[in-house]
Amino acid sequence: MEIGDGLTIKNESDYYRRARILVTSVFFMWGLSYGLLEVLNKHFQEMLSINRAQSGLLQTAYFGAYFLVALPAATFMRRTGYKNGLLLGLFLYALGALLFIPASFYGQFWPFLVALFVLASGLACLETAANPLMVELGEQSSASKRLNLAQSFCGLGCFLGPLLGGIFLFQNAFNSEASRSLESIRLIYAGLAGLVVLIAIYIKNTEILNDNKSLGKCSGPTLALFKSWSLLWGVT
Repeated sequence: MEIGDGLTIKNESDYYRRARILVTSVFFMWGLSYGLLEVLNKHFQEMLSINRAQSGLLQTAYFGAYFLVALPAATFMRRTGYKNGLLLGLFLYALGALLFIPASFYGQFWPFLVALFVLASGLACLETAANPLMVELGEQSSASKRLNLAQSFCGLGCFLGPLLGGIFLFQNAFNSEASRSLESIRLIYAGLAGLVVLIAIYIKNTEILNDNKSLGKCSGPTLALFKSWSLLWGVT
């Protein structure tokens, strides 16, 4: 099997196995981020004295980024390939996590909202790339099995996120000094950014995914999809 610049991996199954592990780690990382969001919401209500309407903006920033970024991310990956899409997503993920550090020093709600939007923009890129890429990494007959297995690691991240957030964020939640609690945010998101950077460096420097697979274009008319009642009921 020929990968990238004439590089050959003799064992095709080993290539797919290593590639799937890399992509599955991305599934876990965005699940971890979403799990932390739930804890972060409660934490901000207590430490920054925001009301419920403001706390709802966290969800708006998070999922609003998905709505705004998913299509541009797909266009980018159609032109440059899945690997560059993953790297772009990891870059924005790490950048958003790092922005939590100056936001915690500022001690106001709105900088955190901006940081979360940037982070979620990275997650939108990752999801746009990782789901179809996992389908491509092996036999089409077992594609749904691979995708479900990878998505289970997203669920694992969602499970571990609140536990991790509870340990770091709420150990000082009832402390009279809010700065100590905001310091916990710096620590957890700096660690998250570091982990994401390590994954990005590995993906960048490995021959895995160098075959430059990219999102394909839909072969049929897009409007025909909206005539499928099964699809419309599934979406709603």
